[in-house]
Amino acid sequence: MRILYIGDNRIRGNYGCRATSTALSLIVGSKHSIVGRVTGNVTFLFPRIVYFKYFPSFIYKILGKLKYWNKVQPFAARVCYKLQQVTKKAEWFDFISHDMEKSIKNLKKCLPANPVLSELNIDQYDFDAMVVNGEGSFIFCTPQWREPLVMTMCMYWAEKLGKKVFFMNAMFSDRPNNTRNEKTLALVNEILGKAELVVARENISFNYVKEHLPDVKPVLIPDALFSWYNLVNDSHVIDNGKYYLSHDAECDEAYYNLDFTEPYILISGSSSAKITIDEEQAISSYSSLVKELRANYNGNIFLIQVCEGDTFLKEVSKKTSVPLISMETPIIAAAKILANAQAYVSGRYHPAIMASLGGTPCVFMGSNSHKTWSLQALLEYDKIMEYDSVPSAEEIKKIVADTIKIIGDLELRDKIKHRAKSLADEAMQMKNLI
Repeated sequence: MRILYIGDNRIRGNYGCRATSTALSLIVGSKHSIVGRVTGNVTFLFPRIVYFKYFPSFIYKILGKLKYWNKVQPFAARVCYKLQQVTKKAEWFDFISHDMEKSIKNLKKCLPANPVLSELNIDQYDFDAMVVNGEGSFIFCTPQWREPLVMTMCMYWAEKLGKKVFFMNAMFSDRPNNTRNEKTLALVNEILGKAELVVARENISFNYVKEHLPDVKPVLIPDALFSWYNLVNDSHVIDNGKYYLSHDAECDEAYYNLDFTEPYILISGSSSAKITIDEEQAISSYSSLVKELRANYNGNIFLIQVCEGDTFLKEVSKKTSVPLISMETPIIAAAKILANAQAYVSGRYHPAIMASLGGTPCVFMGSNSHKTWSLQALLEYDKIMEYDSVPSAEEIKKIVADTIKIIGDLELRDKIKHRAKSLADEAMQMKNLI
């Protein structure tokens, strides 16, 4: 079949977006032809668009024809974004809403002034079926994040055209300390209820669909990233990071600090909003975590920035003189580095999967959903535990104790790796369901 792939998030630095987008694309592409892609540029967060709900269509046409509009547009888009923040009226400055017909109409109306959105025009593609990379996008929160609404619009559009929809690789979740968005739930239930296939990536998401989306009939298949088991465990060895530097990460220290021939542990952040709310506290907390680990562990310690949200780790690296592995590291190299660590301390979902492919045991912190909890259940951890994403002094001591306990436990490592291999075999079943 000719496939239109929605949610190709390789435009981001985030390890998980890059890796699982690629993994799912490779699975789908092994049996079908991918004829178009809609990227995270237009689905993730707020795009650089010029939109005001009360502008008539001719305004966008006039703007699009201005001689220097391509240079003015980014500035105008920033103004719209600032106005959206100041007025707290996001719906005035975005084409997307819970009304799918109106969203499509508004998108088409503003396209002349916003060529960045052109890939969202589903009418332009000649395809048989739509595959949507659900990832961790479907969190039903208040106010509602725009990404699940944009993806739902794409699916509604495809169904309206009589195309098959396959919603894959997906998490479904509430957001901690937030109100569930019942309006979004009702909309998604209606659209996914008509889909050809809905794949939940772990049990908590599967049960969430069963409870809250009654018209949807999900199947349970682990994340596409598990399909990289053989790739991550092939004969290629990453023994020094200096051979895998991106342009953005070049510095003198990277040529002598990133030696992976000796035992090492890795630390990254979390998707929890707590880190962005109080970054200074996060820097202080993670600096203390590094110092406590250093006092109890004789091997190398590396910080690893796996997402834009982990930028604060650059300051932690400066404060503690612990090397930082760049977010721009080539993704297979990054996966192998994670897979060969003695332990990984993190609140990140996909990087923890990469670690698990090599058997690396993890000490988990909380996230923006149930993802790190559900991953431990999926990997069959004996004790499921989450520490705060900005751990207190008391929690830091417990994290360090847990980390030291799992280092060198070869039986645990073999168990995790064996489970990851089993999940890899299950993940490959996705290609037979499309």
